[in-house]
Amino acid sequence: MRKGVLLVSLGLLWAMRLSAIKAAGLSGIPVYVVVGVSTVGIAILFSVVAMIWHSWPPLSKEAIIFYILSGLLGFILPFSLESLVAPHIPVFVLGVIIATMPIMTVAISAIAGHRTFSKGAISAVILGFVGVLFLVWDSAEFHPNGESDVIWVAIAFGVPLLYAVNAVFIATRWPVATNTMQVAHAQALILSTGVLAGGFAIDGPSIWIKASMNAPAMATIILCEGGALMLYLKIARDYGAIYVSFANYVSMLFAALIGVYAFGDQLTWNSALAAAAIISSVALYQRKAD
Repeated sequence: MRKGVLLVSLGLLWAMRLSAIKAAGLSGIPVYVVVGVSTVGIAILFSVVAMIWHSWPPLSKEAIIFYILSGLLGFILPFSLESLVAPHIPVFVLGVIIATMPIMTVAISAIAGHRTFSKGAISAVILGFVGVLFLVWDSAEFHPNGESDVIWVAIAFGVPLLYAVNAVFIATRWPVATNTMQVAHAQALILSTGVLAGGFAIDGPSIWIKASMNAPAMATIILCEGGALMLYLKIARDYGAIYVSFANYVSMLFAALIGVYAFGDQLTWNSALAAAAIISSVALYQRKAD
């Protein structure tokens, strides 16, 4: 029961954050401002919590390397890609793309030698890939200018790939005697320094003015990303890389509803078939692989 609640909560936070990223992009806020200000906001949020709980992250060499790598793979790089493509792709389509993370996680786990998979698991990977093909074809057919949209779709697939690599990394390389709050806090502190420095190099203090162009969206991103980062780390550490990837399917369902009612996105039969194929692939994996 607890695992399910954590998974649904993570999926909801991811969907809300994704919608807020799209809203920020449509408001004209540049990607580097969204990433920089959000990262700093999350670092401040976790620092306040750490002061209250008197729980600061350990700074051993092993832990610092883990903070940096997991922060880049699971936060800065995919977050930047999401912010870049979100204004150009319907929320539901981007949600379905990100929902291919379980398929990629299975493949990466097998390649890295962490898991062996049955024929049922392999069939699940193939079924999910069929869903991806439906999705790409739907994106090209739905818009008159198909070429540019297909490019954005292709770029968007970098998001689940990064998340999948990071999920396997977290599940297998978690530093000893370190909790999820400490890891999330350390990631935010280390990465916010570099991201903020880059933002100031581009725009100086005006990055804060640009962020205020849609303050509610930025606040939503900070709160949802901060909460999602905590849940993501906890589920990946306690229940494994494959299980945490299932949150993408929950996120997809929430993103579909948010996209239709908040952004006027449309759901076509091809998108529905893609979602059905990908969800079926997860069901098949759970039944045959575990």
